[in-house]
Amino acid sequence: MLKQTLQSWLPSSEKVASSKIMKLFGSRTRDPLLWYINRRSISRAVLIGAFFGLLPIPFHSILIILAVLMLEVNLPIGLSLAWLTNPFTIAPILYVAFWIGSKIYHVQMIDKEVLLTTFHQVSAWLSHFGHGYVDTSMTKVLFSGLLIEALSFSLILYIITLLFWRWSTIHQWHKRHYFLKTK
Repeated sequence: MLKQTLQSWLPSSEKVASSKIMKLFGSRTRDPLLWYINRRSISRAVLIGAFFGLLPIPFHSILIILAVLMLEVNLPIGLSLAWLTNPFTIAPILYVAFWIGSKIYHVQMIDKEVLLTTFHQVSAWLSHFGHGYVDTSMTKVLFSGLLIEALSFSLILYIITLLFWRWSTIHQWHKRHYFLKTK
């Protein structure tokens, strides 16, 4: 049941492979292993997509595609998780990363003014394609927090995916078994 639901939601390999970014990777994106839907492929794609999807770095979609191609897991699921970092989630992601980093390095949590100044510097640096000044005193705290946040969140999603897949399989088996008993 879960497999059929996912197959109905996911786009076809031809549709995804015809997009501009996928043309960079050639016919490799049409490999059937990248479109196979099973517990292992989906859960590993969730792990990869969530890890890179939570890192607010440029071109994280390309990193997801490269990891998916190397590990041969489900491409559309991994790539769809690139949208975890978006304009609505970037502030909470950065706040949690700063909080985790401040706990690791035993520094005081950054107040709103420092956080907004750092965010403004990073956004200005990105909008000017790497030209400009960014105060790097907090980057160690931020990047450490981001890596731990992305790793822990992706591992949690990986385990939830495995458990949900297992529950769905057992639930379907019980429904089938109960249906056969009532006949």
